[in-house]
Formats: sequence, structure tokens, C-alpha cells
Amino acid sequence: MSRMPYLDMVIAETLRRYPTLPFLDRVAKMDYKIPGHNLTLKKGCPVIIPLWGFHFDEKYFSNPEEFNPENFSVENKKTRRSAVYMPFGYGPHNCI
Repeated sequence: MSRMPYLDMVIAETLRRYPTLPFLDRVAKMDYKIPGHNLTLKKGCPVIIPLWGFHFDEKYFSNPEEFNPENFSVENKKTRRSAVYMPFGYGPHNCI
């Protein structure tokens, strides 16, 4: 893939538009106060992370309804937080 960067961009954009998972589920490992809100997640509380919501948010991807491999150009990837694009999950147990 390193010799075919545009193909890599097309695959990444396809996985953004059609993620393998609509959400990730986790369990809070400790109490966590959400900054700026009067809300605390208690240890053991289930947490749902909406991948579809991140992948289709205009804050992270301009014109998210359009298929645009340029979303994954080197320049565009530098401007985005890594945890916004998670086609196979995120963290040490990421499946790929």
C-alpha cells in the first residue's frame, strides 16, 4: 500500500462511509467527571462511542455525505485527531 497512496485513501474513505462497527462499547474503569458538565460516569458504567457520529461529523470531515478520498490525504490527516477515525475500533485491542 505504501506505493499506492491513493488506493489507501480510497479504502480509508470507504471504511469511513461504511464502518465495520456502528459504535464501540466500553466500560468505565473508574469514576470520571465530564469536564464542563455536572455529570460523572461511575466505575462500571457502560459507555457507547458512536463511530458513525464521528465519521459523519462536518467538524472532522467536510461534506461527510460525499465520497471523498482526499479526506485521507497526508495534509488532511494531520488536521484531525486520531481517535475520530476508528473503522476497526481503537486502542491496544484494535483488531487490525
